[in-house]
Amino acid sequence: MVRQPMADYARRDYGRCPCSGVYDNRFVEVRLTIGGKVVVLTDVPQGACPVCGSRVYKAEVLERIESLMKGAKVKKAL
Repeated sequence: MVRQPMADYARRDYGRCPCSGVYDNRFVEVRLTIGGKVVVLTDVPQGACPVCGSRVYKAEVLERIESLMKGAKVKKAL
């Protein structure tokens, strides 16, 4: 499988929300807690509905986050 940069995922169409709105492309921060430590991912592509506020991610983005988290080693701040 060829991996694409995260920015390439955001160029894809997110389609329509069930409320009939059209998802906008945006980049967000995702905060996760791993082993009691907070990890912040920046510039994560997300679809956001301007009508109802629903948020969606492409499956490829979620798979990428999961693979990053499986190999993540959190370092202590100095």
